[in-house]
Amino acid sequence: MGNLKDIWVFIEMSAQQPKRSSLEIFAKAQKIAAEAGAEAVPVLCPADGDFSAVEIAEAMKNAVEKETPGAVLFASTPLGKDISAILSADMNLGIASDCTDVMSRNEDLDLLFIRPTFDGKLRASVSLNKKPQIGSFVSGAFPMDGEAPDIHKNARLLKPENSTAIQRQFLEFIEDSGLAEANIEEASILVAGGRGVGSAEGFEKLRELARLLGGNIAASRAAVDEGWISRDYQVGATGKTVAPKIYFACGISGAVPHVAGMKESDVIIAINTDASASIFDIAHYGIVGDLHQVIPELIAAIKATKSE
Repeated sequence: MGNLKDIWVFIEMSAQQPKRSSLEIFAKAQKIAAEAGAEAVPVLCPADGDFSAVEIAEAMKNAVEKETPGAVLFASTPLGKDISAILSADMNLGIASDCTDVMSRNEDLDLLFIRPTFDGKLRASVSLNKKPQIGSFVSGAFPMDGEAPDIHKNARLLKPENSTAIQRQFLEFIEDSGLAEANIEEASILVAGGRGVGSAEGFEKLRELARLLGGNIAASRAAVDEGWISRDYQVGATGKTVAPKIYFACGISGAVPHVAGMKESDVIIAINTDASASIFDIAHYGIVGDLHQVIPELIAAIKATKSE
């Protein structure tokens, strides 16, 4: 029998390394658990397995029923969202999704989840009256200070089984189309373009700047709807929620749905020809100018600095 006050955190892996978003949540869980005299427990899948969300959720359910933790937390990645939703449905439990914060309401570790609502205009407080409490968190919700936590100490290793009910069939191999690059939730620097970029070709300069800075590109819905860039890069209420250290908003007006997906960024740098654009209301730094002139100048300055 486990501890109803323990907090389990599913650690999602990428290229056999824990994803930053999972580590952030685990570090936060450690702080909350320590204050209540409980334990934060990392939950891992076998490194050599290839399991579906359904299979992992079934293994998670079996482990939860056996050890009865007080909460099970996930990163709001596609896999994390799938597993948490399936677990919630299978166990007839509530779930708080895409949260930006969490705190303990009492010594029993009844959690209070904070999540945006109404396109980010308001923040809702969500409490769940049945345990385990299930929650998922957007990337960057809990920036880590110092070294990453140890995910192997006292870890729980799930034992998923390949289900005969889930049939897999290999159809064809498609070479990398850039989707791996589109993992914008994990990027520490994002260079995002909107309608002001003007074309698909316009994103090439943004991509060059992002590569120089060791970051990635992103986009507003307007740019995606124009067909200039894949929807995998879309930030906003109908796209992905991100919280990088630096977010360049290039040619983005600052509509509420877009802001809802990036306003938690540490530093926002806006570039727009319209000095009255809403994006400047939330930007830490603003440049009123043509991005097609500003971006090349930034690229040249960075290259000059690196060559010194």
